[in-house]
Amino acid sequence: MRKILIFMFLSLFSFSQQEITIRIKGGIPAIRIAVPPFIVRATTQQAISAAKEIEEAFRADLAFSRVFDPLSRDLIALVKDRNPEKPDLKAWESVGASVVFIGKVEEKGEYLRFVGKLYDARSKNFILGKSFYGKIKYRRLMAHRMGDELLKYFGQVPIFTTKIAFISDRDGNRELYIMDYDGMNQMRLTYTKGMEMLPAWSHNGEMIAYTSFRKGNPDLYIRHIYQGRDELVARGGSNITPDFSPDDKFLLYSSSLPGNYEIYIYNLRTKQRRRLTFSYGSDLTPKWSPDEEKILFSSDRSGSPQLYIMDSDGKNPRRITFQGSYNASPDWAPDGDRIIYVSRVLGRFNLYMLFLSTSQVIKLTSGMAMNENPCFSPDGRHIVFSSNRSGKYQIYIMDYDGKNLRQLTSKGNNLMPSWQKINYRR
Repeated sequence: MRKILIFMFLSLFSFSQQEITIRIKGGIPAIRIAVPPFIVRATTQQAISAAKEIEEAFRADLAFSRVFDPLSRDLIALVKDRNPEKPDLKAWESVGASVVFIGKVEEKGEYLRFVGKLYDARSKNFILGKSFYGKIKYRRLMAHRMGDELLKYFGQVPIFTTKIAFISDRDGNRELYIMDYDGMNQMRLTYTKGMEMLPAWSHNGEMIAYTSFRKGNPDLYIRHIYQGRDELVARGGSNITPDFSPDDKFLLYSSSLPGNYEIYIYNLRTKQRRRLTFSYGSDLTPKWSPDEEKILFSSDRSGSPQLYIMDSDGKNPRRITFQGSYNASPDWAPDGDRIIYVSRVLGRFNLYMLFLSTSQVIKLTSGMAMNENPCFSPDGRHIVFSSNRSGKYQIYIMDYDGKNLRQLTSKGNNLMPSWQKINYRR
């Protein structure tokens, strides 16, 4: 399978634009956007239903983002004018909209054309236009790509077309799966009949590193997604918890080959590896810092699992957690300041966030459930994790402050999620 197949028949056109400036404050919704009902020009029920799904998926993306604050349907209903070529921007401004998105879906045989135009309700200017053309089966992808274009226009990281990798036993044994960020289009990638675990995305979205027991031993592999092949990276001992460098040139992982778990760095080009840690404890879950200068990891070298940071060459390790008897499974936010991790306090495993700049720690989950394997979204505004709060392990997402919890999976046990990382520059 080649990458081009995923975006087959999908094209993007840009209209003239005018820059506007709208301040976005952290993760707080700041852009009041009006999205009136889409204009639909279709005759078949299939195309009409697809147009409705595009609109619903696009609206859901905006509401999820914590960048946009969509107007309620009640406020939208107050504006009677629906001229798609010249919307009444004064009327939209009067109901609180900062920007207005006019969407149109047209049926073209077995294809759809999704056109979106964005207007500044305050300056009364047209500011952005995008058009996507694709087969009906790509309807959700068209919606997500339109949402990403809006995020990019306002200088934000596009996340709606990202994927989440995870492990599921829904078909009998634990295999590697991927799904859209919103839980849709869940797809199995491996058929090894062994046990897979601990996936990690590359930043280019083309590789997933993971541990597989397909030959009876926990060996480390890289799945080249669009080539449909696996590459053996490490064998002998137990090889787990991989993490790609931001430039995808190196892979960190932990191996028990020396006798206890130590951290190694693997050069993806030369196929050479080098040991980074030499401690009496177990050093696990290494994570690159966003600037690639530091490595975050967990270690029980002090007696109980705690979090540490060291230089990228393995030097100058320092402990950063001092609360709780068990702190592990960390992930570094894209801003380089926040760390999400699992902590056991009073026998309960919950998710906590540490701010490196202030040493402040915030608890994000509560209750008796096991909350595990947290991972930041590419923009740092959301967190995916696994929990058995419903009985079986399922994948959940929530905002960075613990709000807006949503369950993404339901069949079998689903765990160890990894949100696709991306390198994005406006």
